[in-house]
Amino acid sequence: PPLVPIRARHLQPVVRSLRWAIPCAGMSALYHVGLGRHMDLVSTPALETTGWALFTSMLGFMLAFRAQLAYARYWEGITLVERACGEWLNGFSNLIAFCSSAPEKQEMVEEFQYVL
Repeated sequence: PPLVPIRARHLQPVVRSLRWAIPCAGMSALYHVGLGRHMDLVSTPALETTGWALFTSMLGFMLAFRAQLAYARYWEGITLVERACGEWLNGFSNLIAFCSSAPEKQEMVEEFQYVL
């Protein structure tokens, strides 16, 4: 297949991601270099446990919040699909119910079909 040229709009997500990733990587490198000299001061068990507990509690909170949001969106989608199916069923059943082949109802049937 022919190569497709990369357009500027395809690069926007990459550029936006790099705006956050590069400063974070730089801060991480500086943090690592700075802690390399003073690792004996930072590596106390209480500080490691507190940091780990803080990280896992924040991660758990974010994960639970996102799961709850996804669950709500799922049920909203299911509700809208069910409503659409009900509307289609109602419309089709009206079409079948009000379209008769009886000659005395032909004028009413044509009027109804015109409405549809």
